[in-house]
Amino acid sequence: MTRILIIGAGAVGATLAWHLSGTRAEVALLARGARRAALQDKGLSLWRAGRLLGTRAISLPARAEGDWGAVLLCVKQYDLPALLPTLAPLGDSPLVPMVNGVPWWLLRSHPLLREREDWGEFYGGFPAMPAERLMGAVVYIPAQLRDACNVEQGGRDTLALGEIDGQPSARLRKLAAAINASGLQCRASSHIQADIWNKLLGNATFNPVSALARATMHQMLAGPGLRRLCARLIGELMAVGHALGYEESQGVEGRLRQAESAGHARTSMLQDALAGRPLEGEALVGILTRMAAHLGIPAPTLDSVWALLESRFPAGGARSPGA
Repeated sequence: MTRILIIGAGAVGATLAWHLSGTRAEVALLARGARRAALQDKGLSLWRAGRLLGTRAISLPARAEGDWGAVLLCVKQYDLPALLPTLAPLGDSPLVPMVNGVPWWLLRSHPLLREREDWGEFYGGFPAMPAERLMGAVVYIPAQLRDACNVEQGGRDTLALGEIDGQPSARLRKLAAAINASGLQCRASSHIQADIWNKLLGNATFNPVSALARATMHQMLAGPGLRRLCARLIGELMAVGHALGYEESQGVEGRLRQAESAGHARTSMLQDALAGRPLEGEALVGILTRMAAHLGIPAPTLDSVWALLESRFPAGGARSPGA
């Protein structure tokens, strides 16, 4: 039996917990305080398109400890530097950071990036960790919390998992199989770094522009000015990706047309900005400006967007993971 611990009871963590709890896997969700008490009392309910799919009792341990087949870290990347050192009681359990942006481990593993030590204060705060303990992940599961016990899942339900070195492994196949058994669609990837970059092309473009312009996906893509801005950003990011060995077959206009399918959706960064929550600006934008400079690739649009984002939304205190 696969044992899966989910750390972080936000929208994605709660959605994964609900689906996985309906399988033969042993699943636990780490939540804290009033949130944990509410889930213990009422269970976790999942909604899709306004329809209740069901309410499930979830195992809610008081602390993260013991050996697990996989530990899914469903928290914001800015919460990880404080969280990772607290995971010693988990022994050698594999860790799967399900984060947006450039994961810290990519900077330490890519041959064109790993020799540089100073990537800024944010990335300098991550503790050293054996690469073999980590797995990469890309999550395409739009979800929002209605309240402490109810989560609304959007239309997509896919994710990809992969070993950092791209090699197949028994633990990867086992975890992917457990997730697929839950009704979600999980792909075992041999190119997880490229998959991460593929998602980053969209996230690093539409998230910051939406937060700065207070615009939905439709508003960004229907307005000629914002659409041109997004096109320039995608072009610069594709140049950085090309230098790193990540190729994009759709081209700039293809990526823009693909994004039109999101309709009037709000990006996660826009939602955070409107709610007054800290933004993932450093992991989604700031680090990319330094990567471009390190590789000698001009990125004037990216630099300008980061300067505006950093000025408009200074780094704030992040919430505690698992809240």
